[in-house]
Amino acid sequence: MKMRSIQRTLMTAIVLIELVSALALSTIAFLHERDTVFHSFDIMLRGRADSVLGAVQDAEDADDNVMLDLADIHSPRFDQYRVQDAGGHLLGATPLADQLDAPATVPSGTFYMTLLHHRRYRVLVLDGNRRIDAGEPGGGVVRYVRILYAAPVGHVWHHILHTVFFYACSSLLVIVLSALWLLWSLRNALRPLEGLAAGAANITAGSWKLTVPARARNTTELQPVVDAMERSLAGLESSFRRQQHFVGDAAHELKTAVAVVKSSLQLLALRPRSQPEYQSGLQDIQHDVLRLEALVQQMLTLARAENSVHTTADIREIDLALSAKSVLNRLVPIAELRPVDLQLTAHSAFVAMDPSQAEILLENLLSNAIQYSRPHGTVQISVHPDGERVTVTVHDEGPGIAPQDIEHIFDRFWRGDPSRSRLTGGSGLGLAIVKAIVDQARGMITVHSIPEKGTTMEVSLPRLQPSSVQPTSPRAQSG
Repeated sequence: MKMRSIQRTLMTAIVLIELVSALALSTIAFLHERDTVFHSFDIMLRGRADSVLGAVQDAEDADDNVMLDLADIHSPRFDQYRVQDAGGHLLGATPLADQLDAPATVPSGTFYMTLLHHRRYRVLVLDGNRRIDAGEPGGGVVRYVRILYAAPVGHVWHHILHTVFFYACSSLLVIVLSALWLLWSLRNALRPLEGLAAGAANITAGSWKLTVPARARNTTELQPVVDAMERSLAGLESSFRRQQHFVGDAAHELKTAVAVVKSSLQLLALRPRSQPEYQSGLQDIQHDVLRLEALVQQMLTLARAENSVHTTADIREIDLALSAKSVLNRLVPIAELRPVDLQLTAHSAFVAMDPSQAEILLENLLSNAIQYSRPHGTVQISVHPDGERVTVTVHDEGPGIAPQDIEHIFDRFWRGDPSRSRLTGGSGLGLAIVKAIVDQARGMITVHSIPEKGTTMEVSLPRLQPSSVQPTSPRAQSG
């Protein structure tokens, strides 16, 4: 895949914007300069036409005609004019003026463009009058004349284009200078990002420290990135350390379990034994293998819970009350062996979870309470909705947990009383699995324990409003 450069993209976008802006500015300058210069040119053209009108004099003949006094006309070399009286009689004209023509219907003060001898001219149509024999009775006679005055516009366009060219060149120079400045600014602004990337490149499995340059940390746009990277790295480091500890603890636990099986086999092989002794030894080995199998299964369950192996398709709307009743019924035989009495108080409460994960959560909580309850004690489990949450409470009447041990009970392979754990068959993974499942479900778990009186574990999960509510018995008991 072709690599993209943010710097090049920004440079290209900004330069294109500047070019479009320069083009728009040049167009505006051209239109403004054209209107301004031609307005001034038209004023000049009218002044020259007025001077020609001033050269129209009394002809002093019997017919009271007018004439054009050429001595009073001082027009530039290439200007052209044509003067006619009201009857269309030509009073005077320049050599090219015979090509000037405007219908009588064209109003006075009209400007238009024409081509004379391969040169563009701007023409003014001007109607004027002269009074003949103003001293006579009645004020004399008024004679009307029409003047067509034309002046070349080549130099006007040259001035306009020269001015626009100056604006365009100035704009291009500004664009070049701003592009160079922008390139320097972008490179300088991106240096903190390069420093951040260099610091991230130094992160290894043995060193999770992110070295952040001061400029990157003090840059407003990069500060959220730095914070997010540091939080992510802290989480990854914590997860990595937990995985390391988990692998080490798992290896130790498996090694111990395998060593027990191995020693049992070696003990059987030391000397010939009777059939009952072999059967007893094989039963012990089978028991150890089952414990080893249970340990491996719990390790896999914990790994799946922590790594979210279940997909979105596994998440369903379930009633925890029904799940709790199902789990309790399965554990009744185990509870009777202790013996322990199980009591369930369940109100319909819906959550979004993988059904198998929900049952593992409830089974581990109940199994843990059964294992540590005193004989003939009672384990109580309740499920009830609590506003926007669902609360699951499991209470046992066991020896309780020492205050200093409560913070460790969710650690993997941790046992507060190792000798007691061997008696109950615990692996130290049950509550770790519970904590992982609760975390994946965006829930919380709290522990309240009083030594020699019992322990209460409370799980709080987000509650769902069910799309279809199935009736659930508000209270069920099993002993």
